Amino acid sequence: MLKSRVTPLSSVIRKHLLPGTHSACLKATAASPRVAESDEVRPYKDMPGPRGRYAIPQIGPIFHMKPFTNFTTQSFHKLLDSLHDKYGRTIRVTLVGPSVVTEDPDAIEAIYRAEGKYPMRPPLNMFETYAERNNKEPGMALVNGPEWHRLRSASQKYMLKPSSASVYIQEQTDVANDLITRMSTMKYTPEEFRAEMFKYATESIGVVAFNKRLGFMDPKGAPMSAENKVYLESIQTFFQCLLKDIGPPLYKFMPTKLYRTFERVANQAYGYGRVQIRDVLERVNREMKEGTFDPEKPNLILQLQASPKTTDNSVDAILLDLLTGGTDSTAKNMENLLLNLALNPEKQQRLYEEILDVIGPKGHAHTADHMSNMPYFRACMKESFRVLFPLSFGSLRVLQEDVVLDGYMVPKGTHAFMNNRRLLLNSEYFDSPKEFLPERWLRDDSSNKREKEYPAFALLPFGFGHRNCLGRRFAEQELWLGVTKIIQNFHVSAPDDGDFEFMYTTFGQIKNPVNFRFVPR
Repeated sequence: MLKSRVTPLSSVIRKHLLPGTHSACLKATAASPRVAESDEVRPYKDMPGPRGRYAIPQIGPIFHMKPFTNFTTQSFHKLLDSLHDKYGRTIRVTLVGPSVVTEDPDAIEAIYRAEGKYPMRPPLNMFETYAERNNKEPGMALVNGPEWHRLRSASQKYMLKPSSASVYIQEQTDVANDLITRMSTMKYTPEEFRAEMFKYATESIGVVAFNKRLGFMDPKGAPMSAENKVYLESIQTFFQCLLKDIGPPLYKFMPTKLYRTFERVANQAYGYGRVQIRDVLERVNREMKEGTFDPEKPNLILQLQASPKTTDNSVDAILLDLLTGGTDSTAKNMENLLLNLALNPEKQQRLYEEILDVIGPKGHAHTADHMSNMPYFRACMKESFRVLFPLSFGSLRVLQEDVVLDGYMVPKGTHAFMNNRRLLLNSEYFDSPKEFLPERWLRDDSSNKREKEYPAFALLPFGFGHRNCLGRRFAEQELWLGVTKIIQNFHVSAPDDGDFEFMYTTFGQIKNPVNFRFVPR
Protein backbone atom coordinates (compact mmCIF):
# COMPACT_ATOMS: atom_id res chain seq x y z
CA MET A 1 0.00 0.00 0.00
CA LEU A 2 1.02 3.63 -0.39
CA LYS A 3 2.27 4.26 3.11
CA SER A 4 2.34 7.46 5.13
CA ARG A 5 5.70 8.43 3.64
CA VAL A 6 3.88 8.93 0.33
CA THR A 7 1.10 11.35 1.20
CA PRO A 8 0.21 14.97 0.52
CA LEU A 9 -0.64 15.42 4.20
CA SER A 10 1.68 17.54 6.31
CA SER A 11 3.66 15.74 9.00
CA VAL A 12 1.20 16.96 11.61
CA ILE A 13 -2.08 15.12 11.02
CA ARG A 14 -5.23 17.01 11.91
CA LYS A 15 -6.47 15.95 15.35
CA HIS A 16 -9.63 17.98 15.80
CA LEU A 17 -13.06 16.53 15.08
CA LEU A 18 -15.45 18.24 12.74
CA PRO A 19 -18.30 19.88 14.62
CA GLY A 20 -21.11 17.46 15.29
CA THR A 21 -23.77 20.08 15.94
CA HIS A 22 -24.71 20.72 12.33
CA SER A 23 -28.24 21.63 13.38
CA ALA A 24 -26.87 24.58 15.31
CA CYS A 25 -25.83 26.38 12.16
CA LEU A 26 -27.55 26.63 8.82
CA LYS A 27 -25.31 24.94 6.25
CA ALA A 28 -25.31 25.49 2.52
CA THR A 29 -26.97 22.70 0.60
CA ALA A 30 -27.16 21.72 -3.03
CA ALA A 31 -30.82 22.63 -3.07
CA SER A 32 -30.42 26.02 -1.45
CA PRO A 33 -26.98 27.68 -1.59
CA ARG A 34 -28.67 31.02 -0.99
CA VAL A 35 -30.26 31.21 2.42
CA ALA A 36 -32.80 33.65 3.81
CA GLU A 37 -31.85 35.91 6.72
CA SER A 38 -31.39 33.96 9.91
CA ASP A 39 -29.78 34.54 13.27
CA GLU A 40 -28.01 31.23 12.79
CA VAL A 41 -26.07 32.46 9.76
CA ARG A 42 -22.96 34.33 10.77
CA PRO A 43 -21.31 37.12 8.76
CA TYR A 44 -18.20 36.51 6.66
CA LYS A 45 -16.13 38.81 8.86
CA ASP A 46 -16.59 36.38 11.76
CA MET A 47 -15.24 33.40 9.83
CA PRO A 48 -12.00 32.17 11.47
CA GLY A 49 -8.73 32.77 9.70
CA PRO A 50 -5.42 34.65 9.87
CA ARG A 51 -5.66 38.38 10.49
CA GLY A 52 -3.23 41.27 10.81
CA ARG A 53 -0.48 41.46 8.22
CA TYR A 54 -1.79 38.27 6.56
CA ALA A 55 -4.97 40.11 5.58
CA ILE A 56 -3.25 43.03 3.80
CA PRO A 57 -4.46 43.08 0.15
CA GLN A 58 -1.84 41.95 -2.38
CA ILE A 59 0.90 41.83 0.27
CA GLY A 60 -0.71 39.44 2.76
CA PRO A 61 -0.01 36.16 0.90
CA ILE A 62 3.73 36.87 0.93
CA PHE A 63 3.86 36.59 4.73
CA HIS A 64 2.66 32.98 4.52
CA MET A 65 5.70 32.00 2.46
CA LYS A 66 9.47 31.90 2.77
CA PRO A 67 11.40 33.69 4.21
CA PHE A 68 8.64 34.42 6.75
CA THR A 69 7.69 30.73 7.08
CA ASN A 70 9.02 27.40 5.79
CA PHE A 71 6.31 27.18 3.11
CA THR A 72 6.99 27.60 -0.61
CA THR A 73 4.71 27.51 -3.62
CA GLN A 74 5.66 23.84 -4.02
CA SER A 75 4.41 23.12 -0.49
CA PHE A 76 1.32 25.32 -0.68
CA HIS A 77 -0.80 22.28 0.22
CA LYS A 78 1.03 22.06 3.55
CA LEU A 79 0.33 25.73 4.20
CA LEU A 80 -3.38 25.08 3.67
CA ASP A 81 -3.13 22.06 5.99
CA SER A 82 -1.61 24.23 8.70
CA LEU A 83 -4.37 26.85 8.31
CA HIS A 84 -7.10 24.21 8.52
CA ASP A 85 -5.42 22.67 11.57
CA LYS A 86 -5.42 26.04 13.30
CA TYR A 87 -8.71 27.60 12.18
CA GLY A 88 -11.04 24.79 11.07
CA ARG A 89 -12.55 23.26 7.96
CA THR A 90 -13.80 26.52 6.38
CA ILE A 91 -11.55 29.54 6.77
CA ARG A 92 -11.23 33.12 5.66
CA VAL A 93 -7.85 34.10 4.23
CA THR A 94 -6.39 36.67 1.87
CA LEU A 95 -4.82 34.84 -1.08
CA VAL A 96 -5.73 36.12 -4.55
CA GLY A 97 -7.99 38.62 -2.82
CA PRO A 98 -10.62 38.07 -0.11
CA SER A 99 -10.88 34.30 -0.09
CA VAL A 100 -12.50 31.35 1.59
CA VAL A 101 -10.87 27.90 1.70
CA THR A 102 -13.09 24.95 2.55
CA GLU A 103 -12.70 21.20 2.94
CA ASP A 104 -16.37 20.77 3.90
CA PRO A 105 -18.09 18.61 1.25
CA ASP A 106 -21.41 20.43 1.63
CA ALA A 107 -19.72 23.79 1.13
CA ILE A 108 -17.84 22.50 -1.93
CA GLU A 109 -21.12 21.32 -3.41
CA ALA A 110 -22.81 24.64 -2.65
CA ILE A 111 -20.05 26.55 -4.47
CA TYR A 112 -20.48 24.44 -7.58
CA ARG A 113 -24.28 24.61 -7.45
CA ALA A 114 -24.15 28.41 -7.31
CA GLU A 115 -21.67 28.94 -10.15
CA GLY A 116 -24.35 29.69 -12.75
CA LYS A 117 -24.18 29.59 -16.54
CA TYR A 118 -20.80 31.30 -16.68
CA PRO A 119 -18.55 29.91 -13.89
CA MET A 120 -15.94 32.53 -13.03
CA ARG A 121 -12.29 31.99 -12.27
CA PRO A 122 -9.99 34.70 -10.90
CA PRO A 123 -7.51 36.14 -13.39
CA LEU A 124 -4.13 34.57 -14.05
CA ASN A 125 -2.44 37.95 -13.97
CA MET A 126 0.92 36.98 -15.44
CA PHE A 127 -0.67 34.88 -18.19
CA GLU A 128 -3.08 37.70 -19.07
CA THR A 129 -0.23 40.21 -19.15
CA TYR A 130 1.67 37.91 -21.50
CA ALA A 131 -1.34 37.48 -23.80
CA GLU A 132 -1.88 41.24 -24.03
CA ARG A 133 1.76 42.01 -24.76
CA ASN A 134 2.24 39.22 -27.28
CA ASN A 135 -1.01 39.51 -29.25
CA LYS A 136 -2.19 36.05 -28.16
CA GLU A 137 -5.92 35.47 -28.15
CA PRO A 138 -6.84 34.42 -24.60
CA GLY A 139 -7.86 30.80 -24.27
CA MET A 140 -10.57 29.45 -22.01
CA ALA A 141 -8.28 29.59 -18.97
CA LEU A 142 -8.10 33.39 -19.22
CA VAL A 143 -11.63 34.50 -20.07
CA ASN A 144 -14.97 34.53 -18.29
CA GLY A 145 -18.59 35.21 -19.16
CA PRO A 146 -20.01 35.03 -22.70
CA GLU A 147 -16.53 34.93 -24.30
CA TRP A 148 -15.64 31.83 -22.29
CA HIS A 149 -19.01 30.29 -23.17
CA ARG A 150 -18.42 30.92 -26.89
CA LEU A 151 -15.13 29.01 -26.85
CA ARG A 152 -16.43 26.30 -24.58
CA SER A 153 -19.60 25.57 -26.55
CA ALA A 154 -17.62 25.49 -29.80
CA SER A 155 -15.23 22.83 -28.56
CA GLN A 156 -16.88 20.67 -25.91
CA LYS A 157 -19.05 18.66 -28.32
CA TYR A 158 -15.86 17.43 -29.99
CA MET A 159 -13.92 16.85 -26.77
CA LEU A 160 -16.22 15.85 -23.90
CA LYS A 161 -18.49 13.16 -25.35
CA PRO A 162 -17.58 9.62 -24.25
CA SER A 163 -16.69 8.85 -27.86
CA SER A 164 -14.50 11.96 -28.30
CA ALA A 165 -11.30 10.16 -27.29
CA SER A 166 -12.18 6.71 -28.60
CA VAL A 167 -12.07 7.85 -32.22
CA TYR A 168 -8.34 8.46 -31.67
CA ILE A 169 -7.77 5.10 -29.98
CA GLN A 170 -5.68 3.63 -32.80
CA GLU A 171 -3.41 6.66 -33.09
CA GLN A 172 -2.87 6.82 -29.33
CA THR A 173 -2.39 3.05 -29.15
CA ASP A 174 0.44 3.37 -31.65
CA VAL A 175 2.10 5.89 -29.32
CA ALA A 176 1.68 3.55 -26.34
CA ASN A 177 3.12 0.67 -28.38
CA ASP A 178 6.18 2.75 -29.15
CA LEU A 179 6.54 3.46 -25.43
CA ILE A 180 6.61 -0.29 -24.71
CA THR A 181 9.13 -0.89 -27.51
CA ARG A 182 11.41 1.78 -26.06
CA MET A 183 11.03 0.45 -22.52
CA SER A 184 11.94 -3.04 -23.77
CA THR A 185 15.20 -1.90 -25.34
CA MET A 186 16.32 1.13 -23.32
CA LYS A 187 17.64 1.54 -19.79
CA TYR A 188 16.50 4.62 -17.90
CA THR A 189 17.81 6.61 -15.01
CA PRO A 190 14.99 7.88 -12.76
CA GLU A 191 15.32 11.29 -14.40
CA GLU A 192 15.19 9.78 -17.88
CA PHE A 193 12.05 7.78 -17.16
CA ARG A 194 10.31 10.88 -15.80
CA ALA A 195 11.25 12.61 -19.04
CA GLU A 196 9.86 9.58 -20.91
CA MET A 197 6.46 10.15 -19.31
CA PHE A 198 6.48 13.72 -20.61
CA LYS A 199 7.41 12.53 -24.08
CA TYR A 200 4.60 9.98 -24.04
CA ALA A 201 2.00 12.52 -22.87
CA THR A 202 3.06 15.09 -25.46
CA GLU A 203 3.15 12.62 -28.33
CA SER A 204 -0.21 11.18 -27.32
CA ILE A 205 -2.07 14.49 -27.14
CA GLY A 206 -0.25 15.63 -30.30
CA VAL A 207 -1.97 13.01 -32.46
CA VAL A 208 -5.30 14.45 -31.28
CA ALA A 209 -4.50 18.12 -31.68
CA PHE A 210 -2.54 17.90 -34.93
CA ASN A 211 -3.34 14.51 -36.55
CA LYS A 212 0.34 13.68 -36.76
CA ARG A 213 3.24 12.26 -34.82
CA LEU A 214 5.47 14.90 -33.29
CA GLY A 215 8.60 12.77 -32.99
CA PHE A 216 8.98 12.47 -29.20
CA MET A 217 8.68 8.66 -29.15
CA ASP A 218 10.90 7.18 -31.84
CA PRO A 219 10.58 3.38 -31.37
CA LYS A 220 14.28 2.88 -32.18
CA GLY A 221 15.33 5.35 -29.53
CA ALA A 222 16.53 8.11 -31.84
CA PRO A 223 17.07 11.39 -29.96
CA MET A 224 14.47 14.13 -30.09
CA SER A 225 14.87 17.11 -32.34
CA ALA A 226 16.19 20.31 -30.80
CA GLU A 227 12.73 21.86 -31.21
CA ASN A 228 11.04 19.06 -29.29
CA LYS A 229 13.61 19.23 -26.51
CA VAL A 230 13.08 22.98 -26.13
CA TYR A 231 9.32 22.49 -26.04
CA LEU A 232 9.44 19.97 -23.17
CA GLU A 233 11.76 22.18 -21.14
CA SER A 234 9.60 25.22 -21.87
CA ILE A 235 6.27 23.72 -20.86
CA GLN A 236 7.60 22.51 -17.52
CA THR A 237 9.05 25.93 -16.74
CA PHE A 238 5.79 27.53 -17.94
CA PHE A 239 3.77 25.87 -15.17
CA GLN A 240 6.46 26.45 -12.56
CA CYS A 241 6.32 30.18 -13.28
CA LEU A 242 2.53 30.30 -12.96
CA LEU A 243 2.79 28.66 -9.55
CA LYS A 244 5.36 31.19 -8.34
CA ASP A 245 3.17 34.17 -9.22
CA ILE A 246 2.16 35.46 -5.79
CA GLY A 247 2.05 38.97 -4.37
CA PRO A 248 1.63 42.26 -6.28
CA PRO A 249 1.80 41.91 -10.10
CA LEU A 250 4.78 44.21 -10.49
CA TYR A 251 5.40 42.84 -13.99
CA LYS A 252 2.45 44.91 -15.18
CA PHE A 253 4.68 47.96 -14.69
CA MET A 254 8.18 46.53 -15.10
CA PRO A 255 9.57 43.28 -16.59
CA THR A 256 10.45 41.26 -13.49
CA LYS A 257 12.78 38.26 -13.70
CA LEU A 258 9.87 35.85 -13.22
CA TYR A 259 7.84 37.50 -15.98
CA ARG A 260 10.80 37.54 -18.40
CA THR A 261 11.28 33.82 -17.85
CA PHE A 262 7.58 33.16 -18.33
CA GLU A 263 7.41 35.22 -21.51
CA ARG A 264 10.42 33.40 -22.96
CA VAL A 265 9.12 29.87 -22.32
CA ALA A 266 5.55 30.78 -23.31
CA ASN A 267 6.79 32.12 -26.64
CA GLN A 268 8.75 28.91 -27.16
CA ALA A 269 5.84 26.63 -26.24
CA TYR A 270 3.18 28.48 -28.20
CA GLY A 271 5.53 29.04 -31.12
CA TYR A 272 6.06 25.28 -31.30
CA GLY A 273 2.30 24.70 -31.33
CA ARG A 274 1.68 27.25 -34.05
CA VAL A 275 4.21 25.52 -36.29
CA GLN A 276 2.26 22.27 -35.89
CA ILE A 277 -1.05 23.97 -36.69
CA ARG A 278 0.35 25.51 -39.89
CA ASP A 279 1.77 22.14 -40.90
CA VAL A 280 -1.60 20.42 -40.43
CA LEU A 281 -3.49 23.01 -42.47
CA GLU A 282 -0.92 22.91 -45.26
CA ARG A 283 -1.12 19.13 -45.36
CA VAL A 284 -4.94 19.17 -45.49
CA ASN A 285 -4.90 21.69 -48.36
CA ARG A 286 -2.38 19.58 -50.24
CA GLU A 287 -4.39 16.39 -49.74
CA MET A 288 -7.58 18.09 -50.89
CA LYS A 289 -5.88 19.27 -54.08
CA GLU A 290 -4.45 15.80 -54.69
CA GLY A 291 -7.75 14.08 -53.94
CA THR A 292 -6.23 12.03 -51.11
CA PHE A 293 -7.98 13.73 -48.18
CA ASP A 294 -9.99 11.29 -46.04
CA PRO A 295 -13.11 13.05 -44.68
CA GLU A 296 -13.87 10.08 -42.40
CA LYS A 297 -10.65 10.47 -40.45
CA PRO A 298 -11.13 12.53 -37.25
CA ASN A 299 -9.64 16.00 -37.52
CA LEU A 300 -10.11 18.29 -34.54
CA ILE A 301 -8.76 21.39 -36.27
CA LEU A 302 -11.25 21.14 -39.13
CA GLN A 303 -14.10 20.40 -36.73
CA LEU A 304 -13.32 23.51 -34.71
CA GLN A 305 -12.88 25.65 -37.81
CA ALA A 306 -16.30 24.55 -39.06
CA SER A 307 -18.02 25.97 -35.99
CA PRO A 308 -19.67 29.38 -36.50
CA LYS A 309 -18.56 30.29 -32.96
CA THR A 310 -14.83 30.18 -33.68
CA THR A 311 -12.29 32.28 -35.53
CA ASP A 312 -8.89 31.13 -36.75
CA ASN A 313 -7.33 32.75 -33.69
CA SER A 314 -9.70 31.07 -31.25
CA VAL A 315 -9.08 27.67 -32.89
CA ASP A 316 -5.37 28.27 -32.36
CA ALA A 317 -6.03 29.19 -28.72
CA ILE A 318 -8.06 26.03 -28.08
CA LEU A 319 -5.49 23.72 -29.67
CA LEU A 320 -2.52 25.40 -28.01
CA ASP A 321 -4.19 25.12 -24.60
CA LEU A 322 -4.97 21.45 -25.29
CA LEU A 323 -1.31 20.81 -26.11
CA THR A 324 0.17 22.70 -23.17
CA GLY A 325 -2.43 21.61 -20.62
CA GLY A 326 -2.35 17.97 -21.71
CA THR A 327 1.37 17.41 -21.29
CA ASP A 328 2.48 18.24 -17.75
CA SER A 329 -0.62 16.99 -15.94
CA THR A 330 -0.92 13.62 -17.71
CA ALA A 331 2.79 12.84 -17.37
CA LYS A 332 2.76 13.43 -13.62
CA ASN A 333 -0.49 11.55 -13.01
CA MET A 334 0.87 8.56 -14.92
CA GLU A 335 4.04 8.49 -12.84
CA ASN A 336 1.97 8.78 -9.64
CA LEU A 337 -0.27 5.85 -10.62
CA LEU A 338 2.70 3.67 -11.52
CA LEU A 339 4.25 4.44 -8.13
CA ASN A 340 1.08 3.47 -6.29
CA LEU A 341 0.99 0.17 -8.18
CA ALA A 342 4.71 -0.45 -7.65
CA LEU A 343 4.41 0.02 -3.87
CA ASN A 344 1.30 -2.15 -3.70
CA PRO A 345 2.22 -5.37 -5.59
CA GLU A 346 -1.01 -7.16 -4.62
CA LYS A 347 -3.03 -4.37 -6.24
CA GLN A 348 -0.78 -4.45 -9.28
CA GLN A 349 -1.33 -8.20 -9.55
CA ARG A 350 -5.10 -7.80 -9.41
CA LEU A 351 -4.92 -5.18 -12.17
CA TYR A 352 -2.71 -7.52 -14.23
CA GLU A 353 -5.28 -10.28 -13.87
CA GLU A 354 -7.99 -7.91 -15.09
CA ILE A 355 -5.80 -7.02 -18.07
CA LEU A 356 -5.36 -10.70 -18.88
CA ASP A 357 -9.10 -11.32 -18.57
CA VAL A 358 -10.27 -8.33 -20.62
CA ILE A 359 -7.43 -7.64 -23.07
CA GLY A 360 -5.09 -10.62 -22.92
CA PRO A 361 -1.33 -11.04 -22.32
CA LYS A 362 1.32 -8.90 -23.94
CA GLY A 363 0.93 -8.71 -27.68
CA HIS A 364 -2.85 -8.50 -27.54
CA ALA A 365 -4.25 -5.20 -28.84
CA HIS A 366 -6.23 -2.67 -26.85
CA THR A 367 -9.62 -1.45 -28.12
CA ALA A 368 -11.96 1.27 -26.92
CA ASP A 369 -14.43 -1.36 -25.65
CA HIS A 370 -11.78 -2.76 -23.33
CA MET A 371 -11.48 0.49 -21.42
CA SER A 372 -15.15 0.54 -20.45
CA ASN A 373 -14.91 -3.06 -19.18
CA MET A 374 -12.07 -2.57 -16.71
CA PRO A 375 -13.59 -1.41 -13.39
CA TYR A 376 -10.48 -2.29 -11.39
CA PHE A 377 -8.27 -0.07 -13.53
CA ARG A 378 -10.73 2.79 -13.07
CA ALA A 379 -10.72 2.12 -9.33
CA CYS A 380 -6.89 2.24 -9.31
CA MET A 381 -6.89 5.50 -11.25
CA LYS A 382 -9.45 7.08 -8.90
CA GLU A 383 -7.61 5.89 -5.81
CA SER A 384 -4.34 7.31 -7.14
CA PHE A 385 -6.07 10.64 -7.71
CA ARG A 386 -7.37 10.46 -4.14
CA VAL A 387 -4.08 9.62 -2.42
CA LEU A 388 -1.94 11.88 -4.62
CA PHE A 389 -4.38 14.54 -5.72
CA PRO A 390 -3.29 16.29 -8.94
CA LEU A 391 -3.70 19.82 -7.54
CA SER A 392 -2.67 21.42 -4.26
CA PHE A 393 -6.32 22.06 -3.42
CA GLY A 394 -8.99 21.70 -6.10
CA SER A 395 -11.00 24.10 -8.24
CA LEU A 396 -11.17 27.84 -7.69
CA ARG A 397 -14.19 30.04 -8.32
CA VAL A 398 -15.22 33.66 -7.87
CA LEU A 399 -18.62 33.68 -6.19
CA GLN A 400 -21.21 35.39 -8.34
CA GLU A 401 -23.78 35.64 -5.57
CA ASP A 402 -23.85 35.55 -1.77
CA VAL A 403 -23.55 31.94 -0.60
CA VAL A 404 -23.81 30.37 2.85
CA LEU A 405 -20.80 28.11 3.44
CA ASP A 406 -20.51 26.12 6.64
CA GLY A 407 -22.80 28.56 8.45
CA TYR A 408 -21.22 31.81 7.20
CA MET A 409 -22.66 34.22 4.64
CA VAL A 410 -19.85 34.62 2.10
CA PRO A 411 -20.36 37.66 -0.13
CA LYS A 412 -20.39 37.84 -3.89
CA GLY A 413 -16.93 38.40 -5.38
CA THR A 414 -15.09 36.27 -2.82
CA HIS A 415 -12.57 33.78 -4.18
CA ALA A 416 -13.58 30.25 -3.16
CA PHE A 417 -10.87 27.56 -2.90
CA MET A 418 -12.33 24.06 -2.79
CA ASN A 419 -9.80 21.97 -0.90
CA ASN A 420 -10.65 18.54 -2.29
CA ARG A 421 -7.12 17.29 -1.64
CA ARG A 422 -7.59 17.78 2.11
CA LEU A 423 -11.12 16.32 2.09
CA LEU A 424 -9.95 13.16 0.32
CA LEU A 425 -7.48 12.45 3.14
CA ASN A 426 -10.02 12.98 5.91
CA SER A 427 -10.59 9.81 7.96
CA GLU A 428 -14.14 10.95 8.76
CA TYR A 429 -15.07 10.21 5.16
CA PHE A 430 -12.37 7.76 4.00
CA ASP A 431 -11.28 4.82 6.13
CA SER A 432 -7.49 4.34 6.25
CA PRO A 433 -7.07 7.48 4.12
CA LYS A 434 -3.30 7.15 3.65
CA GLU A 435 -3.56 3.63 2.23
CA PHE A 436 -3.91 2.86 -1.48
CA LEU A 437 -7.16 0.85 -1.55
CA PRO A 438 -8.73 0.79 -5.04
CA GLU A 439 -11.38 -1.62 -3.77
CA ARG A 440 -13.11 1.24 -1.99
CA TRP A 441 -14.36 2.48 -5.37
CA LEU A 442 -15.75 -0.83 -6.64
CA ARG A 443 -19.48 -1.46 -6.74
CA ASP A 444 -21.26 -4.70 -5.88
CA ASP A 445 -22.37 -6.51 -9.04
CA SER A 446 -25.88 -7.17 -7.70
CA SER A 447 -26.70 -3.90 -5.95
CA ASN A 448 -24.45 -1.55 -7.97
CA LYS A 449 -23.51 0.09 -4.65
CA ARG A 450 -20.18 0.56 -2.94
CA GLU A 451 -19.54 -0.82 0.51
CA LYS A 452 -19.40 2.82 1.65
CA GLU A 453 -20.65 5.85 -0.20
CA TYR A 454 -18.46 8.95 -0.26
CA PRO A 455 -19.34 12.64 -0.61
CA ALA A 456 -20.36 13.16 -4.24
CA PHE A 457 -18.19 16.27 -4.57
CA ALA A 458 -15.05 14.85 -2.96
CA LEU A 459 -13.10 13.20 -5.79
CA LEU A 460 -13.12 15.72 -8.62
CA PRO A 461 -9.64 15.63 -10.20
CA PHE A 462 -11.03 17.15 -13.41
CA GLY A 463 -13.35 19.64 -11.73
CA PHE A 464 -17.11 19.70 -12.09
CA GLY A 465 -19.87 21.37 -14.04
CA HIS A 466 -19.70 23.71 -16.99
CA ARG A 467 -16.04 24.51 -16.39
CA ASN A 468 -14.62 21.04 -15.84
CA CYS A 469 -11.45 19.93 -17.65
CA LEU A 470 -12.02 20.01 -21.40
CA GLY A 471 -9.33 17.40 -22.07
CA ARG A 472 -10.57 14.87 -19.51
CA ARG A 473 -11.53 12.14 -21.99
CA PHE A 474 -8.14 12.24 -23.67
CA ALA A 475 -6.23 12.31 -20.37
CA GLU A 476 -8.10 9.26 -19.08
CA GLN A 477 -7.53 7.35 -22.31
CA GLU A 478 -3.82 8.19 -22.33
CA LEU A 479 -3.49 7.05 -18.71
CA TRP A 480 -5.36 3.83 -19.43
CA LEU A 481 -3.33 2.98 -22.54
CA GLY A 482 0.03 3.83 -21.01
CA VAL A 483 -0.43 2.19 -17.61
CA THR A 484 -2.22 -0.98 -18.75
CA LYS A 485 0.30 -1.58 -21.52
CA ILE A 486 3.16 -1.18 -19.06
CA ILE A 487 1.55 -3.59 -16.57
CA GLN A 488 0.68 -5.98 -19.42
CA ASN A 489 4.35 -6.14 -20.37
CA PHE A 490 6.28 -5.52 -17.13
CA HIS A 491 6.15 -6.12 -13.43
CA VAL A 492 6.82 -2.70 -11.89
CA SER A 493 8.58 -2.17 -8.57
CA ALA A 494 10.09 0.71 -6.62
CA PRO A 495 12.38 0.75 -3.57
CA ASP A 496 10.49 0.47 -0.28
CA ASP A 497 12.88 2.90 1.36
CA GLY A 498 12.55 5.58 -1.31
CA ASP A 499 12.05 9.25 -0.56
CA PHE A 500 8.56 9.96 -1.87
CA GLU A 501 7.95 13.50 -0.70
CA PHE A 502 5.08 15.01 -2.67
CA MET A 503 5.16 18.55 -4.06
CA TYR A 504 3.36 20.73 -6.57
CA THR A 505 4.79 22.52 -9.60
CA THR A 506 1.23 23.43 -10.51
CA PHE A 507 0.48 19.69 -10.85
CA GLY A 508 1.50 17.22 -8.14
CA GLN A 509 4.46 14.88 -8.39
CA ILE A 510 6.99 13.04 -6.27
CA LYS A 511 9.81 15.50 -5.59
CA ASN A 512 12.66 13.18 -6.58
CA PRO A 513 12.20 11.00 -9.69
CA VAL A 514 11.35 7.42 -8.75
CA ASN A 515 13.84 4.61 -9.35
CA PHE A 516 11.36 2.26 -11.02
CA ARG A 517 12.36 -1.27 -11.97
CA PHE A 518 10.61 -2.88 -14.94
CA VAL A 519 10.92 -6.66 -15.23
CA PRO A 520 9.54 -8.14 -18.48
CA ARG A 521 6.65 -10.58 -18.00
